[in-house]
Amino acid sequence: MIEVMLLPEMINDYYRKVTCHSIPLLVVLLSVPSQTTAQRVISSMEFFGIGMEEVMGTTGSRQGKAPPMPWFEEYQFRTETRDFDVERQEYTFRMAPSTGRKRRALTALYNHQESAPDFEALESQCDALADRYDSWLELYLMDQELTILTKLRIVLDDRQTVLNRQAGSLDFDWSKLVKLRQDVTDLDLRFSRLNTEVARINNSMGLVEPSFSFTGFITLSQIGASFPGAFKLTNDPKSDYELETVARELELEKAEQKQYFDFAQVKYQGPHSDLPRERLSIGLAFQLPNSGGKLVKIRELELEEETLRREQAAAVEAEKVGYEADMAAWLIDYGHFNFMISAHLREKEELIRIGSQLKKKEGFSPLPLLEIEERALRNELRLLDLSASLYQKYLKIREGAGELCSAVNGELLLQ
Repeated sequence: MIEVMLLPEMINDYYRKVTCHSIPLLVVLLSVPSQTTAQRVISSMEFFGIGMEEVMGTTGSRQGKAPPMPWFEEYQFRTETRDFDVERQEYTFRMAPSTGRKRRALTALYNHQESAPDFEALESQCDALADRYDSWLELYLMDQELTILTKLRIVLDDRQTVLNRQAGSLDFDWSKLVKLRQDVTDLDLRFSRLNTEVARINNSMGLVEPSFSFTGFITLSQIGASFPGAFKLTNDPKSDYELETVARELELEKAEQKQYFDFAQVKYQGPHSDLPRERLSIGLAFQLPNSGGKLVKIRELELEEETLRREQAAAVEAEKVGYEADMAAWLIDYGHFNFMISAHLREKEELIRIGSQLKKKEGFSPLPLLEIEERALRNELRLLDLSASLYQKYLKIREGAGELCSAVNGELLLQ
């Protein structure tokens, strides 16, 4: 059974305040459950979990841990002969040490690269989640529409019954029956379209005639109360990764620039006739880094880091401006939505007053009462169309602010 939900709270108040008593439209609500008691009821959280485990399960990052970085970066063994005399061969063993700062920089860069996410997978996850939000919203709106159309169909059937009884009179306007027949056909086509869309969504998710529970679905009044909200800073993860990569590389270059101990070596010279001469020696080498190439490399990385930070700040500012503009436009549309509710409310109150006066007259025709009821239901459909646009724009605003991809259980459409 598709659970009956009304439009946002203000529409609930709207239709609670005034009710047309001439036609018992709630009969439809009593006739639906008998055939659907065994259906599977799917809540919002369950809907957002169906088939999403594989999509949301991994970002493609390896999460590897850097091995211990070596204390000595290079080992060299050299041998040299003098006059091709093997007995007087010279041997040299050299070691180039690392520094603590350099080892830390290498470890940080290694871990950063190992934890690099799969940005294509992240984008696919967000796209899949956005599609799931669109489907849930579409199901909710179609549920509302089916409820209204079912009531409208009862009104049209009652109108046809009355017109058929009046068809025998000489002054009967046959164009009313023609127009009614056209309205019924249009209504049937609309029913068919909605059922087709529901079947399409169910088929895409592998569901067989389920029932959806929209309990706790957020109302437009609740959304309107939360707007305007503060802009939340959410940088692009790819931009953050690139910026951190440059920062790690820059730290490594600076660590290398501060390495003053070049190498240590042990040299052994073969036997010779000059006994006072040393056969074994130890040497140390130090350096004062003054490489123009390294200075250029460091400056290049610094400029790249500054450029990335400027681009990131510009992107955030552009997103903020766009967010505020979209939010302001949404509030304008929401204001018109509230005006429509008030206008329809005033109209319905007046029509009910006219209907009450009509019923006091002897031999009155029920057609005006049916027209009043039909008008009220068609006003509901107009409000539903506008509410659909407001919901869709709301999701786009939240998606543009980077909030949708982290709300994996449908939180953006829950109270």
